[in-house]
Amino acid sequence: MADNKLGRYKTILYFASIYVFGVVVVAVSAFPAIMTTEASLPLFLFGSLVCVALGTGAIKPNVMNFGADQYDANDEVELDQQKAFFSYFYLVINIGCVGAFGFCVNLATSEASKESAGSGYFKAYVIAAAGMAIAVLAFLAGTPRYAGKGGVTHTPMVSVIRNHLVDAAKHSAKGKAAVLGWCLIPIYMAIVLAGSLLSSFPTVSKALTWVAMGLAVISCFLLIVVHMFNDFISELPGRSALATGAISIEEVKGALACIPTILCINVGFGIPYNAMNNAYPAQACQMDTRLFGGDQLNGAFFSLGDALAIIVLVPFFEIVAFPIATKLRSGRPVTRWAKYTIGFLLCILANGSAAVIEYVRRGMSTESQFVSCPAEVPFNDPLGRCSKCPLTDPGCTRHLLSKCSPHSSLPMTDMSAFWTFLPMFLTGAGEILVNPVIYQYVFEAAPGRLRSIVQAMNLVAQGAISNAITASLSPLIPTDFNHGNLENYYYANIGFAVLMLVAYWLVSAWSPQQTVIAPSTSRSAASAIRAGSFATGSFVHGGSYAASFGGGIPRQLASSEVAPLTNSMKQAADALQRQQSV
Repeated sequence: MADNKLGRYKTILYFASIYVFGVVVVAVSAFPAIMTTEASLPLFLFGSLVCVALGTGAIKPNVMNFGADQYDANDEVELDQQKAFFSYFYLVINIGCVGAFGFCVNLATSEASKESAGSGYFKAYVIAAAGMAIAVLAFLAGTPRYAGKGGVTHTPMVSVIRNHLVDAAKHSAKGKAAVLGWCLIPIYMAIVLAGSLLSSFPTVSKALTWVAMGLAVISCFLLIVVHMFNDFISELPGRSALATGAISIEEVKGALACIPTILCINVGFGIPYNAMNNAYPAQACQMDTRLFGGDQLNGAFFSLGDALAIIVLVPFFEIVAFPIATKLRSGRPVTRWAKYTIGFLLCILANGSAAVIEYVRRGMSTESQFVSCPAEVPFNDPLGRCSKCPLTDPGCTRHLLSKCSPHSSLPMTDMSAFWTFLPMFLTGAGEILVNPVIYQYVFEAAPGRLRSIVQAMNLVAQGAISNAITASLSPLIPTDFNHGNLENYYYANIGFAVLMLVAYWLVSAWSPQQTVIAPSTSRSAASAIRAGSFATGSFVHGGSYAASFGGGIPRQLASSEVAPLTNSMKQAADALQRQQSV
């Protein structure tokens, strides 16, 4: 929609407004008087799975590209700033996470008990809605300063890519494999969703999730292998790209050539990274989550370790580490290959450290080493803050129950939950070297007209595909960690990460190097692009919002876009290419 109909600016603005509406609906569903009614669940599902999902899907692929588009790639200083933009963009997102994980998640469960969820969720969602509304207003206020906020010319894109793949499937085995790989994606997504909805039937749910993982692995394997070399894709019969204005075959091949790297990096890193969203917080919830013996913190609070790592280390890497490494390498910058590899190793180390922490925690999980119930809590506490003892056992020891454990029913091991900061911090350190770098890769490697579409696929791989496999691994996460082996889940994550990292090494070594023509529509040549700076909103994470900024505007052309240029434009592009490299 952004590349073909509305343009990035309008897409961000319109769908951010839908996002705000969705969070408002979710907040209404969590109002205490409504939460106990039958209307609560439909409202929540509509707000979160329809409105918020639509908003997120439209905003994320475009806001980072729109931000990077504000830099002038013909200016060496701005070109260097553009390369660092993705890291700082990621930093600002995580500033928002500090408010989300540091405050909102604790507020959400602050009044939770066995009997009631309380009003905490409603308050947290109201803050989220207000934060997103402020974000939209801030984005709108910067409109006069933005470059590239106009509309776009309707150009067939997705349909052309689909037609090329379908035509290739008629003539080659590789084409058939590619179509099968793409068709499997919505199939295993649907199976994962069905498995989640049928959680009340554990055997069926588990079987579906394992089937989904098998299909996901097959799909990824096919797409990685097939799209390393896209020579099986040929021009559609009777089609003239220049006459119709549709994207060319070179642009189709350029977009598909990004897929192997996108899948290897996002799926391989996303699987161990997802432990930060499920296993690490749950592990913290069965440890002592109290701060100095006071109120309990939500397990998600400890995700601050990830956010703090990003906030602290992004400036360190960009200002200190990378420049020193470049100097030591005789002026050659740190490669993406090195960043990906180190990022993967840090995330693998994070899962390994979490496994060690779990070994220690479970070894301490005995009756004598659970956190004791405070003396001021009455024996028949109506809030259910402590475990109950039978009247026939006067010597029974009551234990303080974790508010964020399943049904607030599990005791806390007398081991500080702040230990989970270690895997969280390591994950954040690895995240800096992977996620912003893959965003930059897509921005630079994808054909200009297909940039938002390829970035969207990048985010699908990062979130949906990796999470589909993570969902299939969820049976390895026990409900009560005291009666299970959580470390097996971490070992599975490590196995997938190693496998996909090796796959990326092979892709990097064997696949043809993609060439992106240096910016060939400079201000003097294009005359349609003007310089400018902007202050725009970033993503909402749990209701916290951060602002990002930049200046100028870049414009890059893939090799396929040079064909329609006149001879004079070709000469200008060639001259510019000799001066700069992207």
